[in-house]
Amino acid sequence: MRKKIIILFILLNLTRGAFSQRLQLTLPNALKIAKEKTLDYKIAVNRARSAYWNYEAFKAGFLPKLSLNGSLPDYYRTINSITLPNGQNDFVNQNVANTSVNLNLSQNIGLTGGNLAIGSSLRRIDNFGDFENKAYTAVPFTLSYFQNNLFYNDFKWRKKIEPLKLKESERNYIENLEDISYQTVDKYFTLLRAITQFKLDSQNLKNIDTLLKVTQSRFEIGTVQLNDVLQSKVSLLNAKKAQAVSELSMKMARQDLFRYLGFGQTEDVQLEIPDSLRFFYINPDSALEQATKNREFVIEFQRRKLEAEQEIARTKSSTGPTVNLYLNLGLTQTGGTLNRSYQDLLRNQTVTLGFNIPLIDWGVNRSNRKRAEANLELEKNSIAQEHLSIEQQIDAQITKWNMQKEQMKIAKETRQLAEKRYELSKQKYTAGGLTYTDFNNAQLDKDQAVTDYLNNLGDYWLSYYLVRKLTLYDFENGRKIQLEDLATP
Repeated sequence: MRKKIIILFILLNLTRGAFSQRLQLTLPNALKIAKEKTLDYKIAVNRARSAYWNYEAFKAGFLPKLSLNGSLPDYYRTINSITLPNGQNDFVNQNVANTSVNLNLSQNIGLTGGNLAIGSSLRRIDNFGDFENKAYTAVPFTLSYFQNNLFYNDFKWRKKIEPLKLKESERNYIENLEDISYQTVDKYFTLLRAITQFKLDSQNLKNIDTLLKVTQSRFEIGTVQLNDVLQSKVSLLNAKKAQAVSELSMKMARQDLFRYLGFGQTEDVQLEIPDSLRFFYINPDSALEQATKNREFVIEFQRRKLEAEQEIARTKSSTGPTVNLYLNLGLTQTGGTLNRSYQDLLRNQTVTLGFNIPLIDWGVNRSNRKRAEANLELEKNSIAQEHLSIEQQIDAQITKWNMQKEQMKIAKETRQLAEKRYELSKQKYTAGGLTYTDFNNAQLDKDQAVTDYLNNLGDYWLSYYLVRKLTLYDFENGRKIQLEDLATP
């Protein structure tokens, strides 16, 4: 029993050690994982697949379709009302089985908007009871054409719109992947800043605790006043509060990043600071040109304008005179046997030209047409406004990117100077050559400089991926972003 307890104790310690291992995570690794495991990635993939299969279904709609249908059998035994040869109506007991089979080959005609079909059918009727007999009717061949409205061709509009939808979805997929990179960078630096702030607060708490003891010792020998002791104690309490707040922020940021990347709970994580930066100038006009070539919104605007124009055409055709056409040409025969129904075939012809002409509608149709025209103008204005907004966003982001080099240089120098000042202030205060207020100010400046540096570093990477997303162009390597070469830093 004792041996089992020892083994269990060892296993528990090994398990605890495995789960408490520190997770090493770099920004390139986080980006790679995000494009493989996040829910945003899976949603983007499925949306792209859905758009692809929608387009495949659209193309298949213009291919011939062969179908076989029928009933084997359609049996009923009941009393029905029928009209006798003399015109009199009477109730008749019927015991009948209908059997039919139809073979049909159809093809949508994109040029006209109609449907052309070739078919063949066979039907058999079995009468049971006192007047038992059977009969066949056959249609060996029939050629038919149907068009619902001669003045509106839906196929013509779909041939223009559906390819745009597919192209739009492809660009949207790439934009979504770039957005995943942007979101990952944002969450990565949120956690990195939270970890750094927690480390700063923890170190400050230790330093303040040590300096409080120094201050109390100096107070006892009369070299400092009671005010310095009280201020040190207040600083210690504030440091404890700051540490608790930063610890909570760190846990929440860690949970946010880990859930996004699909990780389990990890006790500790070490993030690498991605400070290997590449600066390059981007011409705003070139950025706008690439966005116009590559972004989804260009295709989206074309599609929306076409759909609004399609709605006008559909509204005009449905509110004005309409003409539908049905043509059928074939052969048919009937007989008591199957062979007889295929002999001495007779012509089977049908021509139907239907029309509908609105005469009085009290302005309803005219209102519908005007509404469709107004919607088209509204869509044009909305597109122009959105296009202008996108141009402004791109221009602002490119301007911000071109300032990154100078901003990072200032932030780095400020951090270095603030850290040196803090170390000197700490030494001077310990030696009694500096007031606590001056030391505290040096500490606050140092913490702020470290935080500002990380904020600027995060802004660099966020700007890097936002430029990629806004233009779908890799300015660093001078090429359009493709699905196969979505880069990581």
